[in-house]
Amino acid sequence: MTIASEIPLSFADKSPLAIKPVIAADQQAVYQHRAERLAKLAEDSPLADYLTLCVSLVSTQQTLCDTDMGPAPEVNVNQAMPLQGHGSNQYWIVQLQLLLTQLLDKVPSSISPVVKRLMCQTPEQLQKWGNCLWRGHFSQVPAEYRLFIWAALAVYWGHWAPAVIARMDVNQIKQQTKCPVCGSHPVASVVVDKPREGLRYLHCSLCDSEWHYVRAHCTSCNQSKAVELWSFESHQAPIRVESCDDCDGYTKMLFLNLAPQMDAVADDLASMGLDAKLAEKGFHATTVNPLLLADEVAP
Repeated sequence: MTIASEIPLSFADKSPLAIKPVIAADQQAVYQHRAERLAKLAEDSPLADYLTLCVSLVSTQQTLCDTDMGPAPEVNVNQAMPLQGHGSNQYWIVQLQLLLTQLLDKVPSSISPVVKRLMCQTPEQLQKWGNCLWRGHFSQVPAEYRLFIWAALAVYWGHWAPAVIARMDVNQIKQQTKCPVCGSHPVASVVVDKPREGLRYLHCSLCDSEWHYVRAHCTSCNQSKAVELWSFESHQAPIRVESCDDCDGYTKMLFLNLAPQMDAVADDLASMGLDAKLAEKGFHATTVNPLLLADEVAP
């Protein structure tokens, strides 16, 4: 194993028109934009109370970005998904305790007992739950704790992801259905207009990295013959759904070239009505929303 900071930087195509196989997140900017977007979406929303709770959570994540994350994790950037399988690392638990401490006075009175109970859990129990969430075994973690544990995992691993990406051979990333950095499921697709119009990236539900994925290919099984694009408002709706008749999975596509103010996590959560319509048609989500964590996702 090699410490990420000791590995030479990789040589990627620096052309302004080159497709970037993977894009590292600016944690501070991502959390700030997400909190602002959640607050905007909460206005006149039936989900206003929950979206407001998420604003407090994401804003707290942003404040934690400047805290000490401990020593760099040991990773092998020559292997696929170099951050995957590092569940034994417990430095993220420090971030969880800081997050819970700051949230205690911000959450509604009905939520504060949950925060206090989680603060009293042993490191061994927290580590066990963290590993379960990372493996996608959400049902093995009490539902009331998932949101907070995932948020701390995201702050910690999202902090190290850019350094790891800078040392990966990103040219080896080809049509991966899970995050090529940490191995987590995407939350949604985003369609951008730079460096080229119409490029599609998948947005990681944990470390917020984005990786290129060719459109009209299922983001779960990667086939292209039975893919259909749904639009429930107009053919130019900023949020559409790509479904697959082969695996019965679907993912949302957020067209940031049409509505650049959108955030993958916030707008996926706020558009749950689309999920209900796809479920009625027999499809299931192949994505994970870090502010929901409601269902198990197939490997």
